[in-house]
Amino acid sequence: MDTTSLWKGTAAKTACLPTLQTDLNVDVAIVGAGITGLTAAMLLVQAGKRVAVLDAYKAGDASTGNSTGNLYATVDLGLHTLEELHGLEAMRRVVESRSAAVDLIEATVARLNLECGFQRLPWHLVALDAAHVGEVEKEALAAMRARLHADLRDDAPLPLDAAVKTLVVEDQAQFQPLAYVRQLAQRIGGENCLIFENTRVTAIDDAPAVVHTTHGKLQCQQIVIATHTPIGIHLVQSQLEVVREYGISAPLHDSMPDPGVYWCIGQERHSVRTYTEHGRTWLVVVGSAHSLGEKEVGPERFRNLEAFARDHWPIGPVEYRWSAQRYRAKDKLPYIGRNVDAQNTYIATGFSGDGLTYGTLAGMMLADEILGRGTPWRDLYAVERLTRDDRQDKRPQGFEQESSGPAKPADTPALGADQLSQLADLPPCQSRKIEIDGKPVAVYRGQDGQLQAVAGKCSHMGCEIKWNGAETSWDCDCHGSRFAPDGRVLEGPALAPLQAAKLDQGA
Repeated sequence: MDTTSLWKGTAAKTACLPTLQTDLNVDVAIVGAGITGLTAAMLLVQAGKRVAVLDAYKAGDASTGNSTGNLYATVDLGLHTLEELHGLEAMRRVVESRSAAVDLIEATVARLNLECGFQRLPWHLVALDAAHVGEVEKEALAAMRARLHADLRDDAPLPLDAAVKTLVVEDQAQFQPLAYVRQLAQRIGGENCLIFENTRVTAIDDAPAVVHTTHGKLQCQQIVIATHTPIGIHLVQSQLEVVREYGISAPLHDSMPDPGVYWCIGQERHSVRTYTEHGRTWLVVVGSAHSLGEKEVGPERFRNLEAFARDHWPIGPVEYRWSAQRYRAKDKLPYIGRNVDAQNTYIATGFSGDGLTYGTLAGMMLADEILGRGTPWRDLYAVERLTRDDRQDKRPQGFEQESSGPAKPADTPALGADQLSQLADLPPCQSRKIEIDGKPVAVYRGQDGQLQAVAGKCSHMGCEIKWNGAETSWDCDCHGSRFAPDGRVLEGPALAPLQAAKLDQGA
């Protein structure tokens, strides 16, 4: 099934940026050209730093280009959850910091004249049945204690007959996230902000600070890893839960919802919004979340979203299908700042489903920290809280020492006549795990009938990989690495691809 997001399908095309082909010296190297990396780059350049930004793909095409485009001060698990875990003052500071991030996006759009459909509008939390009214009421009280402009209502401005209670928080926002990021890259790029696309990082040295890529390296004073979860092996990964979520978009011709962000909670949880461009309106529905690596993940994730949409709106054919990965910190607060074992390397991760706002906030905070400026929320999101209660010798197995050095993929045995005969009944577009000499091998038969076989364990830390039929990928539920059927790294912390297994064609 072909998958691409609404944002990739509607964002104006921009000129391709160059690939790094040589060695360079800069003040700060930023790995990842999404909203986190480019926000940090913008602020560092404004302060007089010379910056280089590297991305394995096109700027914004990863997590930013597969998001919802929603911006809000609340959080996906609810402000009441943060208050229960961390107290009233911490919850208020989260809201304050996230509101500041949305304000920065709004100011950047105005200052740089970015055409990305930014608009202020309300956020809604809608209970679709009586069983979830209590959760909405609890969140309303938390929002009010957080000093947000919140109102609790007995209906919803949506064609949802079952809606029984709605929390409305005013003055939140939406935009076209990929249009924002692509235009931001174009505006800030120049002699002091070098942006390189299609440039895969192969290793990172913290001291001295060097970023290695396929065709060149960057020597610098500081490094920012803005790849949603830091590439390589890092202690923070032991504290992250990995969830995958899906989205669909279809043209909407009637029964238009009032503009806004809508979170609907019932038997399933869905995020709903509309997007209008050139007189055409799309309905966007996001949900069907699951833990990464969950068994039997297939196209039903998209079908369930479409069924929910068609139950409530007169939509046309689904034109866009996509998915996104979220990394949620176990204590429900992101990690932003200098990495625990590092002198010169900074990370930002654990944004959960709130990445556009938290990503912008992370860019702001990392720029301030590199520049030696204070930030009022540093202790709230500090990376060093990972080690406050742990000694070095109590770290989880495998994380005793952090590393972003070059990874060597595991050797994979060849498939001989016996293995090929076992796979003769494997249909096109299906996968299977087999074992050869005690080593797992992951096999996929493409639509053309050809087999692709790769190592059956993740190249990051050796966990088992599982098939994701919804997206035609091998996924690792330990730390979020995902691979194409041919072993290429799609996302996550893995630096090395899955080693391909040889097929004995003469067998």
